Amino acid sequence: MSLLSNIAPNTSASSIKGMIDTLYDYVDFIKQGPIASLPQPLWGTEVAIIGAGASGLAAAYELLKIGAQPVVFEASNRLGGRAYSHKFPNSDIFAEFGAMRFPLSGGLFLFYLNQVFGLTERGPFPDPGQVPTRLYYENRIIDWPTGESTPKDAKFRAIGQAWSQFSNGLWQPLQEAWQSQDRDRLRQIWQSYIDRYKNLTFYEGVRQGIPHWTDEELNAFGALGIGSGGFGPLYSANFLEIFRLIANGWENQQQFLPFGISTMMERFYHQSVTLPSGESASLASTEAIRYRSQVTAIDLSQEQPQVTWRDSQGTTHHQCFPAVIVAIPTRAMERLGLTLGGSGIPVVDEAVKVAIRNLHTTNSSKLFIRTKTKFWLDDPTFPQNIQTDELPRGVYALDYPRPYNPEDNGVILISYTWEDDSSKLLALDKQERLQCFRQAIANVSPEFAEHLQPLQGEDDILCVDWEVESGYQGAFKLQYPGQDAHLHALYYQFQTALSPESDRGIYLAGDGVSWAGGWMEGALTTGINSACAVALRLGGRVRPGSPLSQNPNLYHYGDRSSEP
Repeated sequence: MSLLSNIAPNTSASSIKGMIDTLYDYVDFIKQGPIASLPQPLWGTEVAIIGAGASGLAAAYELLKIGAQPVVFEASNRLGGRAYSHKFPNSDIFAEFGAMRFPLSGGLFLFYLNQVFGLTERGPFPDPGQVPTRLYYENRIIDWPTGESTPKDAKFRAIGQAWSQFSNGLWQPLQEAWQSQDRDRLRQIWQSYIDRYKNLTFYEGVRQGIPHWTDEELNAFGALGIGSGGFGPLYSANFLEIFRLIANGWENQQQFLPFGISTMMERFYHQSVTLPSGESASLASTEAIRYRSQVTAIDLSQEQPQVTWRDSQGTTHHQCFPAVIVAIPTRAMERLGLTLGGSGIPVVDEAVKVAIRNLHTTNSSKLFIRTKTKFWLDDPTFPQNIQTDELPRGVYALDYPRPYNPEDNGVILISYTWEDDSSKLLALDKQERLQCFRQAIANVSPEFAEHLQPLQGEDDILCVDWEVESGYQGAFKLQYPGQDAHLHALYYQFQTALSPESDRGIYLAGDGVSWAGGWMEGALTTGINSACAVALRLGGRVRPGSPLSQNPNLYHYGDRSSEP
């Protein structure tokens, strides 16, 4: 629960599905069966997929169903990308290094999770207000009782009321259009918001929307945040990018997966599908993933796209494929050379190159420890969530149940930070960070801080800084003002498959090219987009109503190509 989630929409009551920027129902398409039919002579055709994250795995899984043979190049020794349940040493208990909270509005995510893979166990994530919460703001302790929309503090209650009044004023018209099934009205309203806010930072939008707020109130709102680290570091993001959290319900009823998100990634790889021949196969049985195979170039000088990669022994290989899906973060796309010019045929259009170069990627850091017991459950006075303007920013006590946690250990996410708050930590090793965090937490709850002792010492301190992780260079995409036009170019890039005369057989995927950067829904939906493009490219018959039928002109974001 947070100031944002309190007014998030209940889209489950509406038959207009999909994200506000697409209004396309992926679940309705996927649940009907294979995405396409492929002529028998093309069964077994190899298709290259770069990246074994959620988008790459989803694309591979759906392409295997139609008889294609995905070849997934993964630079690391594991699958899942930023869907990464990292285990503590000598233990099955884990820390979610990447995706860890999953809203009920994630339709395609829940479809795969529940109906395809049968992973139905979940519970509410311990966001502020969902569990006993304590704020430490400007050296003041403020309690936030469970179930309350705001903390027990007159200032923060007033801030919460002002924010709700402003944001509800924007959300209410959208909600009415959704409930009345008025698609045209929904589009009209969202277009008006695009026109009004596309060039404003979140800070500027809030300043304009709540003009009576002083600098102090804006600072307090930044410290309170949306349930994980505070808005202050994100004030420079585009207003619309933050408001999408409300419009799409991404901060509403966030769920906790006791088995870990890596389990879902493993299911994509190991679960069998029925091939067009009637036989069963899985990505694992076909050994689809080539681990420690770093793609270094994609070349279009041949009749088909040629992929160059380096294997674990350092040997360089080349192979041509009829189609290639690039399912890696945009910063990795840039390193791959997708934005470069030269004398050869460009891999992607110039508008897409500009988008890859310029779209902002957020920094993020996490630090976890494993404790002997779930000590916070033994004392009702202990907070289970702490939000502070000090270095830890967000603290979460995570209750992993048996059988996933047979020793009944505790897992504490001691620090979850974004942007500048993450950058502050990069020069500190994990022991130094833990020492700083404990010192700050001791001011909030000395007894809680005393329990922050890693079970097996240094080995039970797990830390990740996504900004410096090879192949990622950041946690997730978050547009700056004026960058929605760039995202528009990236998202619809897969529709180049509709133009055989100019199609190059290369399609981009990943949450970084989606309207849901940082959310599993974005990764999965773009994986389906690219898979449909590949099916068409191979000569398959894609089912009617596929993502290829989406209207790229649904909204106008001010992209350069549409200017007179």
